[in-house]
Amino acid sequence: MQITLSPQDYATAFRLLSATSRHPENIAEGIRQRIVPELPEQPSLLDVGAGPGAIAARLAPWFGAITLIEPNEAQLGASAPAGAEIFRDTFERFESPRRYDLVLCSHVLYHVPLAAWGGFIDRLLSFAKPAGYCAIVLGADRGQNYEMHRDFTSTVIDSSVLIKTLRDKQLAFDVVGSHNAYTAETLEEMVTLCRFFVLADCISAEQLAAMTEREARALDEKIRAHAARCRTEDGAYRLSQDDDMIVLRRS
Repeated sequence: MQITLSPQDYATAFRLLSATSRHPENIAEGIRQRIVPELPEQPSLLDVGAGPGAIAARLAPWFGAITLIEPNEAQLGASAPAGAEIFRDTFERFESPRRYDLVLCSHVLYHVPLAAWGGFIDRLLSFAKPAGYCAIVLGADRGQNYEMHRDFTSTVIDSSVLIKTLRDKQLAFDVVGSHNAYTAETLEEMVTLCRFFVLADCISAEQLAAMTEREARALDEKIRAHAARCRTEDGAYRLSQDDDMIVLRRS
């Protein structure tokens, strides 16, 4: 038995992530309450790893200029706010003389090697204006999705790792927490979503390739058991997730 995700499985997972999550609303509301009152009129926003632009679209009423960076051309599309400047490239290759009142980086650090976090954070801050803000969002070290990840790996990338990194760098920050959930109508959809999280975040391709058929079957049964525990009283399946927005101010 080989555990894989087909293109259809990926489509199902991304549909559930985008259609049922309150992630864009939560981040936009946290920024509106915590950061916007401290910004000048018509402030500027740089969204690093903007995805489809859903967060920027919700922030557009409070910002005069918006720049989006997203390397995946298929991701960055119809949700981007009108008038936004769009760069389809990685943040590492992004260059601009402009500096921004707010630099946002949401759920991107999972894809950055841990040894490179310090330099990546310094680069984020370098694009903030003096006294400007930087907001970094990651899944928190609590909640149902976190506990599922911990059941498959001891090295979960979450907000606690970022907080330790910032403390080691002696950077001041605030933490704004939020609650999110992903909803599926059927058990099989939730199994696909849980399998997506486990294969993307917990099990490497090398580990999968080295598994015996018995080990792979046990892994898939374990994923299915987590999915089954997501069933709620109304018959749907919900996987909850807590997120933390770490807010820094450039000195």
